Parts: sequence; C-alpha cells; structure tokens
Amino acid sequence: MSSLLMICRKAPYGTSYAREAIDIALAASAFDLKVAMLFTDDGVYQLLRHQDTTASGSKNVESLLSSLPLYDVGPLLVNQQSLDSRHLSQKDLSMPVQLCQPSEISQLCANYDRVLTI
Repeated sequence: MSSLLMICRKAPYGTSYAREAIDIALAASAFDLKVAMLFTDDGVYQLLRHQDTTASGSKNVESLLSSLPLYDVGPLLVNQQSLDSRHLSQKDLSMPVQLCQPSEISQLCANYDRVLTI
C-alpha cells in the first residue's frame, strides 16, 4: 500500500490551503493510500478547539478534521516546537495527536512514499 504524509504549515483561515490539505488527505485515503498528517508552523492552529469563525464567515475546519479518523487518516502528528513557540499545549487541541520533535521530521518523511507540503 502506498503512503502519503501531508505536512500542513498554514493557518486555518484567510486562505484555502488548510481546507485543501484536508481534502487531499481525505481523497487520498479513498484511493487506499495510507495517509498521515503533520501539523507544523502555523498549521498547528488548525487543531485548536472551539474555533469561532462567525466573524470571518469561514467554514470551521474543526469538524472536518474530526472526521479524519473515520477515513483512516492517521496518525495525526504535531511538531512540539511549533506548539511551544505559540504557547500552546496538547490540551488546547481539539483531538488526540502524537507529538514529534523537529529532529524527527526528516526520518518521518523518509517513512512515506510521498510527502506533500501545503
């Protein structure tokens, strides 16, 4: 089975990058790819709980992200340094994730057939 690692670096709102990354992960899993997602840089904001998007008029990505396990997308990984530099912890996130250190990311990428960064 082929595998894909999606690296999400963008904040959830203001552009379509976050939604596109999630859509790609869901589509890839529908074609029997093993899909994992790594949230790093501002991408960690996609995982924050209780996002209120009423003022922006954007669709909330929290509910879309919560459907990932139903489509066998996982593991969901978060760069610990990205959380730390934004003064966030796992308690601030809407779903369970695995933490990884920046030094582990190159090995993580090597474990997948394809790596896509958005």
